[in-house]
Amino acid sequence: MVTIKDIAKRAGVSYATVSRALNDKSDVNLKTKKKIIKLAEEMGYRPNVIAQNLVKQRTKNIALIVPDVSNPFFADISRSITEEASKFGYVVTINNTGWDPKREHYMLEHMQSQQVAGIIIKPSAFYEPGTFDSVRVPLVVFWHPNKDKTDFIEMDHSVGAELATLHLIERGHKNIAYLGGAGTSPANQLRLLAYQKALQENKMNVNPELISYGGFDLNSGYNRIKEMLEHGKVKPDAAFCGNDYIALGVLQYLLEKKISVPEEFGVMGYDDIYFSSLPMINLSTVAQPRDEMGKLAVELILDQIEFQDHKDLENSAIVRSPSRILLKPELKIRGTT
Repeated sequence: MVTIKDIAKRAGVSYATVSRALNDKSDVNLKTKKKIIKLAEEMGYRPNVIAQNLVKQRTKNIALIVPDVSNPFFADISRSITEEASKFGYVVTINNTGWDPKREHYMLEHMQSQQVAGIIIKPSAFYEPGTFDSVRVPLVVFWHPNKDKTDFIEMDHSVGAELATLHLIERGHKNIAYLGGAGTSPANQLRLLAYQKALQENKMNVNPELISYGGFDLNSGYNRIKEMLEHGKVKPDAAFCGNDYIALGVLQYLLEKKISVPEEFGVMGYDDIYFSSLPMINLSTVAQPRDEMGKLAVELILDQIEFQDHKDLENSAIVRSPSRILLKPELKIRGTT
């Protein structure tokens, strides 16, 4: 049985491009469309009308569960997911957990009872292996790949944090603070481990007084760097921040105290959200490809839906292998380091 995924692999294009071409969408290049249609005919692809009708019996709703919709990082991913899903006739319901694992678990269960077509989730805390195996609908998790029977997409946060920390070390900083976000955040814990490893491999001490967790917001960054610089026994000369909002709070404090950046103090963010590259901020940061993450999530959900429909139709026992996508970060060196 030839699927859209098979055609996409042969054509060297995305699942979404094949689907749009076969549905004669105007946003596909004519040359590409002709190539895909020809390949589909050669490979013997036939759209299954019965399977399509089965799909219509479930809602055309995808549930997105994220820790904080006000955070630009999650807002960008949400926008990408909603825009990509709409191309295929799906509506996305966005659910905010407020970094509360109990609320997150409730939403995961509740959305399944609402007969959603699929769920995309960014966990706010670590989960035991196998946690998501019981989910009864197509599922994509923004988290590091493990042995669960689930599709995973995530940034390589270990590489991102190592790049950031090594850059600050290369700039000559000796007392680099780590200002993480929520203590339960899996991504932040991975970044902390990579930060500590980079220091140790460069024969630098890991000082607990220079490590702190808090909110992913401007006030959190401002208050924590203030506490370290005004009351800490060890004064940092640079900060690696859990996100760009925290870094912005650090920059605000340094500006008020007339501490020169980057000459006296280096600041590194994480995410590369919309304001980071503005001339008045010019923040060095680690970029995450949010748009790509959103599009990939929708692609994997649709692939799971198609696979399940064909499996149900043919009463097949075949098992779909879960996808494991680990994206590479990019260090953006600007004016704060």
